[in-house]
Amino acid sequence: MTYICPNCKRTLLGPNQYHSCYITDKETHLQKTSSDISELFEVLLSYLTTFENVKIIYLKTCIQFKIGATFLSVYTKKNHLVLEFQLHREEDQFPIYLCKRISRNRVLHRLAIGELSEFDQQLKNWLKEAYQTIKK
Repeated sequence: MTYICPNCKRTLLGPNQYHSCYITDKETHLQKTSSDISELFEVLLSYLTTFENVKIIYLKTCIQFKIGATFLSVYTKKNHLVLEFQLHREEDQFPIYLCKRISRNRVLHRLAIGELSEFDQQLKNWLKEAYQTIKK
């Protein structure tokens, strides 16, 4: 059974689930980034919106891409983006710099990208797999 926060109207798993009610917008996240990173984010955004039923939430600390649950969190930095996503398996290839099992069936992955050329087919495959991992 889901719960809707009376303050921010976000759908949560229950009334005791921790969350921040501080909702912001895309411009707030991108104002501190370089123009190259803003462009990179727009390309990433364009790719992710091709997935079905994706909801985007601009929180204080990150941007979440959800299909019920979050399949990707993006942290905007001045000269790069940090992407966090979950897969069913461990993937310990560069540019992934954190690979941590968080449950029996989920492994958290974290990587940083700072150039458009780093948004390659391998990264697209991981993001699509993360989407399908949460969608199931």
